[in-house]
Amino acid sequence: MKATPGIILAALVIACGGERTPPADTTPAAPSVAETPNATVTIIAPMEGDTTGSDVTIALGKTGVTIEKASGVRADGIGHHHLFLDTTAVAEGEVIPPTSSRVVHIGTGDSTYTFKGLSPGAHEVIAVVGYGDHSAMPARRDTVRFVVRR
Repeated sequence: MKATPGIILAALVIACGGERTPPADTTPAAPSVAETPNATVTIIAPMEGDTTGSDVTIALGKTGVTIEKASGVRADGIGHHHLFLDTTAVAEGEVIPPTSSRVVHIGTGDSTYTFKGLSPGAHEVIAVVGYGDHSAMPARRDTVRFVVRR
């Protein structure tokens, strides 16, 4: 029996397992903004070591993250600012405590906040970006120490 091209093709299809599926895409997914190491919050003012009056306006900058009004939803790369005054900031992923004299949620999407009537002496502010659900984003934080004059 002479092998015809059709018989050879049929034999190859059977030998190779029939239909071929395309190979799986093994390209790693691009990380979201919140997962990238360049998501950063920066305290623009006051500067490290500044001497201020008792009302201190904190001005914030950011890179690699979008600052929006708090939505209650956790979305990668989108968050809002939080300030910790003279207290330890929460760890990444932890829920940020409610607003108090030491913890401020700037849930409006703004990038400034004024602490009014701070006592004279040394103070420290830590800026943290939180998701819309108020959990701390794994973004780089910033800390500034300043002195309120007597």
